[in-house]
Amino acid sequence: MMKTALFRLTAIATLLISGEAISGDVNLYTSNSEDSVAMALDVIREEAPDIKVNVIAGGSGSLLRRIEAEKESTVADLFWSSGFSTLAGFSNLFAQYESPAVESLMPALQAKDDPWTGTNTHVMVLMINGDVLEGDAPATWQDIMNVKWQGKVTMADPANSSSAYAQLYGIYTMYGEEGVTQLASIVETQGSTSGVYKAVAQGEYPVGMTMEYAVQRYVAGGQEEISLVYPKDGTFLSPEGLALIANGPNPDDAKRVYDLLLSKRVQEELVGLTLRRPSRDDLDEAIKNSGLPLMGDLKIIDVDQVKAGADRDMLLDLWAKARG
Repeated sequence: MMKTALFRLTAIATLLISGEAISGDVNLYTSNSEDSVAMALDVIREEAPDIKVNVIAGGSGSLLRRIEAEKESTVADLFWSSGFSTLAGFSNLFAQYESPAVESLMPALQAKDDPWTGTNTHVMVLMINGDVLEGDAPATWQDIMNVKWQGKVTMADPANSSSAYAQLYGIYTMYGEEGVTQLASIVETQGSTSGVYKAVAQGEYPVGMTMEYAVQRYVAGGQEEISLVYPKDGTFLSPEGLALIANGPNPDDAKRVYDLLLSKRVQEELVGLTLRRPSRDDLDEAIKNSGLPLMGDLKIIDVDQVKAGADRDMLLDLWAKARG
């Protein structure tokens, strides 16, 4: 069944290149990984066999801009997913929908005042490669601002990576402009999010600023030199959301798919498959089985995601100036 789903997903994703999309069913625009989408399609076919989901795959930014360009003749029914701070810049494209599943989500991810709902959240961590680390690993975000770590820490370019922007905004929330400026003088940037954890895994840097699930994949895969540090001064979340498209062609069936994407079954299988932390708060056993700590065991710094979106231009300008 998984092979069938992957074949179908690959075939439909080519519609992005041709500039076409299928109407009459549920048109799902998604930036999620192929294996994640394929798994969700399998569940949807079992739970709602009368619904045909057409997948248009691509990067979150390009898909959101495409939805915006199609406003006069809307094709998309659902968008899955991107960070809350990114979604805030496109909120006029979405219709408010409070799924029955929302009450089962962690309060911070319910987003009841916004036209989207949290599907998962990334926890920001430090990735350590013990084989190339000299001395003790940094224990806090403040530690890596020390000049001794200059050139030894990497992160993605926050202008191009939503997760790196979440890291930068977290530093800004905790340590202000001074912290951002100091960090800018220390780290070396990668062109993409994946470039960070690949560079650390390959021993090019001893430390990387990245997302929990990405590091846990290496740990679960048996790379004993790789470990995660949850900074003692606190860490921050980068939640990702699902949105119903305003004036989409198939709103009723789209809501059914929306509910299924938030269902316990889909979210439980997703954490097992991808190690991404789900938005539901009734999956403690699945999280433990993944090797991740429970959210209640972490020190989380509250970040206003909407304000993070509004401050984006200001903070990236500060970052660019500090980088020289």
